[in-house]
Amino acid sequence: MSNTQIPTTQQAVLIREFGEPDVMSYEDGVAVPTLADEQVLVKVAYAGINPVDYKTRQGKGWGADNIRKDKFDHDQPAILGFDMSGVVVSSNNEQFAVGDKVAALTFNGGCYAEYVAVDAKLLAKVPESVTLEQAGALPCIGQTALQFVEFADIKKGEHVVINAPAGGVGHLLIQLLMNKVSQDNIKVTVICSPEKYAKLDELIDKSKLTSWIDYTKEEAFPDLQADVLLDLVGGDAGVRALDVLKSGGRVNVLPTIWVDKLVDAGSQKSLNVAGYKAQRSGQDMARVLEQVGTGKLKLQIQQTYPLSEAVAAHRELQKGDTFGKIVLKAD
Repeated sequence: MSNTQIPTTQQAVLIREFGEPDVMSYEDGVAVPTLADEQVLVKVAYAGINPVDYKTRQGKGWGADNIRKDKFDHDQPAILGFDMSGVVVSSNNEQFAVGDKVAALTFNGGCYAEYVAVDAKLLAKVPESVTLEQAGALPCIGQTALQFVEFADIKKGEHVVINAPAGGVGHLLIQLLMNKVSQDNIKVTVICSPEKYAKLDELIDKSKLTSWIDYTKEEAFPDLQADVLLDLVGGDAGVRALDVLKSGGRVNVLPTIWVDKLVDAGSQKSLNVAGYKAQRSGQDMARVLEQVGTGKLKLQIQQTYPLSEAVAAHRELQKGDTFGKIVLKAD
């Protein structure tokens, strides 16, 4: 597609206020973004949705702060969405040419649309062995899982406990941890419901898990004297999970908003609590695409909605019981 064939307007999902899913509106006549230096214009094929999307829509966190400052304070609507895959239609960067299939994690929003402008350094080319649907589901969860397991700095022989091992980030993270079971002789315990525990068969060899804790039961969690908790939930669920740790154990939590709560709750055990926020990286995007393309990582897509049904997709994600990822189809 040459530059002359790019329309000036597009369909996109807009918000003009924060609130429930209904504040999102699928509209025509939205301006197609113009490119800055070293940016690439992508015709979006798929946009992934993540918990950060609905938290932003609710007015919480750094995403909402940016929208207030950059959009709402100037009486402009905002477009949500940080994950996308698609095809390059215009490029101000020599690495990417018109027709290239690409994917990226961008914290600037704008992916719930037909076109998005992305900094070239955030993009990676999609291998032939990966579909655009898979690539659109991957950016946030894939980069987060890769970076989070490195951030946790798990040592040989340590006992690691992870909650939510079947969600977006979790279902990739549990696979990376199981690689460490064989490589570094670590132990892994999962905290999840019986339904999610059953689904893990599709991802890993559960016989290699050290144990499973069913959080739906009333009793207190066992004192496993574990070294590390990878907390993908936070809040009261994160506090409850602290029981599994030894004194001086490490807690790594997504998202960072829960750090203070977990520090207070774990003060008697002198726990080391650290929050993590994914860093956008074209290199990490390429790494995770390669791992999915070669079959090292299995990606689970629960459901794909048309972009026009973003409200329904948000409602589904907010239930908190997805297995894998929910994706929006833009074209």
